[in-house]
Order: sequence, then structure tokens, then C-alpha cells
Amino acid sequence: MSHSPIGQPPPGTDLSADHPLNISPVIATYVIAVVVVGLRFYTRFRVQGVRILADDWIIVLALLSVTAGFALVVIVNRNPCIGKHVWTVPQVQVEDMMRILFAFVVFYVFSTPLIKLSIILFYRRIFGMTYSIWFCMFLTAGYFVSGIIAFLVCCRPVSYYWTQFTNPDGGKCVYDLYNFYISYAGVNVITDVAILLVPIPIVWKLQMRRTQKLLVCGILLIGGFVCIASLVRIYYITFIESGDYTWVIGKVFTWSSIEPSIGILCACLPTLHPLIRAVMSRVFNTSSARYVASRNQEATNKKTFIRRQRPLDWDETLLTTHDIQVEMSGVRRDHNVEDGHITVDMEFQIVEESNQLSKR
Repeated sequence: MSHSPIGQPPPGTDLSADHPLNISPVIATYVIAVVVVGLRFYTRFRVQGVRILADDWIIVLALLSVTAGFALVVIVNRNPCIGKHVWTVPQVQVEDMMRILFAFVVFYVFSTPLIKLSIILFYRRIFGMTYSIWFCMFLTAGYFVSGIIAFLVCCRPVSYYWTQFTNPDGGKCVYDLYNFYISYAGVNVITDVAILLVPIPIVWKLQMRRTQKLLVCGILLIGGFVCIASLVRIYYITFIESGDYTWVIGKVFTWSSIEPSIGILCACLPTLHPLIRAVMSRVFNTSSARYVASRNQEATNKKTFIRRQRPLDWDETLLTTHDIQVEMSGVRRDHNVEDGHITVDMEFQIVEESNQLSKR
């Protein structure tokens, strides 16, 4: 048994026990995160034909930070001390593990606020700036600044964070790292809940059918899954208090990697609505599609005048209660209406009303 600065193991501890780190769920969720970010950009470029905005670029920055964290998990998985009790492994291996943990926490502290900021800017694109959105932006900024500063000054010198096991007298920690992990994780959940609830009252005031309001709220509340992952992560962080880092840190690494990947998934899913709708329209031969197809030849012989619009963005498709389909020279066009009415003359008159949140 190697000497450990955390003292002797508790009575009844099976020092021969070993539970290696399983990174399969980490790999799976990371791959999903990469795929949904790619689909997000495909939707913007090919399906909608609109420019890339700030919320899209920020989610890419978040993915880069998550990628760095994922690489560190793969590296730490090769450390033989992971899954063993700290009293049974060479302290130099513990130091190597703590170095990786330090870098991992830094990337985690960057990735989670970036994901939150991407979601907030997505709200801004839909609803415009409201007091609640301003509040969430400042809350996220404060969450990031306080977290990164608190972590970087927790030990003096900074290197004592990973040398405390091999050189206990080489520095000191200003405060208990366990308290930092728990408090930061708790604030993370609180900010997630606050950001999730921001759009609900705004959507509920819109002139839409109740069923559509529920649909929109359901889509926006998909982010609740990341709150579940955050709570599971907090559960495993509580075991760090025992000081048996090498034994418990595997689950902490796992859920600290899964959580931001799920966050990216939840941030991207609402933006994929146009892609899903396009795929569904191809897969299923709906009655509306048959209606359009039966009049292709007729439409080519008629002159139809419609108001040209810029490419439709997510906020225009999600928050519109009705869509209409117009045939012009055999080409199918979908139009959402901003001013409330549209009239099309094709041997008869079609008047379609829609209620859409206008931010122009």
C-alpha cells in the first residue's frame, strides 16, 4: 500500500476492488453531438438557405470545447489508477490523473456556458430581446466568469492542484475543492432551469391554438434532459468528499462528458425542425402533396402573382399557425405569412390567415 496524504482507508474497504472506466456512453453521446451540429449547419445551408448566425457559431465553439474534454477522457482511460482505491496506486499516477482532471474542468467550465449562450441567442432570434433574455445572458456570463476565476485560484500555486498527492507541503488550497464542485454544479442546474423557463410565458401569449402552443413549448423544453444528466453528475460528485479520487473519478469523468454532449443535442434539436419537416414530406405522401401534384399542369398555364419573401428562418416556421402551398410554373412553394393575409388568384381566391410573432 502506498502512502497517501488523505490518511488511512476506512474500515471494511476492499482494497483489491477494481471498476475500470467505461467510456462507451461518452463516445456515443459525443458522436451524437457532432452529428446534430453537422445537421444544424446542413439545415441552415441546404434546407433553409439562410446565413449562419451567432447561435450557430457559438455551438461550434462549445463542440470544440467538448471535443477537447472528450479527448482527455480517452487519455485518462489509459491511466491504470482509474477505478482503483487511492491507497493502492502510486501517487505519481494520481498526479497524472489530477493534471488531466484540471484541464478537463477548464474545458467543462468553458463548454457549459457556451451551450447556454447559444440557446439564449436562439431565443433572441425568435423573440427579440426581452428582460428575461437579458437576465439569462448576464446570469450565464456571471456563471462563467465566477466559475473560471474560482477554479484557477483555488490552489496556490495552481500546480498544487495536481501535486498535492506527491508533495503535500508544496502549497495549499484556498478552499475545499469538493465545495467548489458541488456549488458550481448546483448553479449549473439552476441556470439551466431558468433558461428553459424563459420562453414559456412568451409563447403562451402568442395568438396560436393551444395545441400549437403546447407543441412549441414541448420542443423548447427538450433541454430538460440536460438537467437530468446534471443531477446524475452531482450525485457522483458527492462521492469525491471521501477523498478516494481514483475510485470515484471515473463516473465523474463519464457524466461530466455526457452532460455537455446532451446539452449540445438539446440546443440543436429545435433548429432541425425544418429538416425534419422536409424529410417527413418526402417520406409520407400526404393529402396536401397529392393536391399539389394533381394541379401541376393547371398551374403552369396560370399567372399567379405572389409577394416574394426572403428565405424562411426557424422563427417564421415554428411560430406560424398556418402554411399555404402555391403552385407557380410547376414549382411548389411554401409561404408563411407575416401581414396576416395572402390572396392567390387561380380561377378562385384563397385567403389564408396566420398568426405569427413579428420582430421586424
